[in-house]
Amino acid sequence: MSGAELAVSLIQKGCWAAVATLGFSILFNVPKYALPYCALIGAFGYALRAALTSGGLGMVSATLCAALLIGVMATILAQRYGVSGTLFAVGPAIPLVPGSYAYKAVMGIVMVAESPQLERSTELLLTAFDNGIKAVLTILFLSFGIALPGLAWSALQQGNRAMR
Repeated sequence: MSGAELAVSLIQKGCWAAVATLGFSILFNVPKYALPYCALIGAFGYALRAALTSGGLGMVSATLCAALLIGVMATILAQRYGVSGTLFAVGPAIPLVPGSYAYKAVMGIVMVAESPQLERSTELLLTAFDNGIKAVLTILFLSFGIALPGLAWSALQQGNRAMR
């Protein structure tokens, strides 16, 4: 894929992620003033993950990087507006949830239960386990990446207060 094609693809994915982010942000009653920020954070986070995965990084690691970006941006905006960082982070995080891996894991387990062939069952079970591990690790890293910048900012703030 050429550089121009990659850029167009990332812009498209970012735009669709912004639409999904807006939908979830509205569903979670995010105030109107925060919706454009949520959309931008969601677009940047999803585009970053897409860029990193297209560059060869694994989905779990790419999601961690995208979640850190979301967490940093949400923390900055939360400080600016004097609100909780979750206001700006939850909506953008939803499009990064690994639904296809979780679906493939569950469907693999169901197929194992219905498969009469032991050899096929072993292969299906290993694939289901692999997809399940990817889904769980991605969700863990997603929550860790979003929470870490806010926790670091709070620790820095408390350290500054203690020094005064």
